[in-house]
Amino acid sequence: MSELNIAIAAEFELCEKIAECLQQSQLEIKKLSIIEIYSFNEEQGVRFNNRAVEQLKMEDAQWSDFDYLLFAGDINHAPHIAKAADAGCVVLDMKGICAMLSDVPLVVPTVNEGQLSELRQRNIVCLPDPQVSQVALTAGYLIENSSLNQIVVTSLLPASYVNTESVNQLAGQTARLLNGLPIEEEQQRLAFDVFPLETATLSAQLQKIFPQAERVVFHPIRVPVFYGMSQTITVLSDYALDSDGLLAAWQNNDLLQYEDSLITPVTNGEKENGEQAVKLHIGNLKALENSIENGVEFWTVADDQRFNLALLGVKLLKTVYLQGY
Repeated sequence: MSELNIAIAAEFELCEKIAECLQQSQLEIKKLSIIEIYSFNEEQGVRFNNRAVEQLKMEDAQWSDFDYLLFAGDINHAPHIAKAADAGCVVLDMKGICAMLSDVPLVVPTVNEGQLSELRQRNIVCLPDPQVSQVALTAGYLIENSSLNQIVVTSLLPASYVNTESVNQLAGQTARLLNGLPIEEEQQRLAFDVFPLETATLSAQLQKIFPQAERVVFHPIRVPVFYGMSQTITVLSDYALDSDGLLAAWQNNDLLQYEDSLITPVTNGEKENGEQAVKLHIGNLKALENSIENGVEFWTVADDQRFNLALLGVKLLKTVYLQGY
């Protein structure tokens, strides 16, 4: 395994989590660098193997110096993805900015890694939006092995799903309101409130992974939670679905953990702050049967940053490397 030069371009908190996953990945990393697509505060610094990580301004980045770039920017940063790829650096687009480009593979680790063969066309590979990754990992067995009528997904999205600023706003608003102080009039009310969040291409991303998934509906809802994304997933069919096979598929995937008790974003965060491995947790599996349709419904919870972005991003990087890209 050769030594690698890897760059991370993300918000500070996510950079820390990616660096932690890289340290646990057993990849031979010669040098890790941070590209500040978002400006860090003066006191913010990332450590890797007990050493401070080099932090570069975007204009100082020499993309040809890196073997891989773990990129978690937004659509405004898309030109940097192209520049890095053109310079020979393999870019892992962790937030699915390039997901709908026909010549860019969209890959969820353990689900559709065979599509990596398309990587050489553009030097870019995408993780899908975290909402899509969570559905692909948990409902993929049914999509591939059953004739389905529809999949309905209700996603409860935390502040961290949007960005660090939203986390800080939620904390600030909560503190002010609990102390009887009003929030600023021009601010979007986040604390103690819920509202729909527009997210584009989710169904199209899932169908790119599973072409047979033709009828998928996502209902993304912003909730006053700091970290951790939850989903209720309902899968409907004309025929009884294989719940035993679904449970077996979950148990055979090291990224997943079926829970006998209810797990929520808060209980998940408390458990995973200790020694427990970061996983996607599944529970409340139940069969739906009536005179018209059959189906199953279940509940899933994951840390959207540690699991859906950092862990899956590093898993994808390792797969890309081991397949020779």
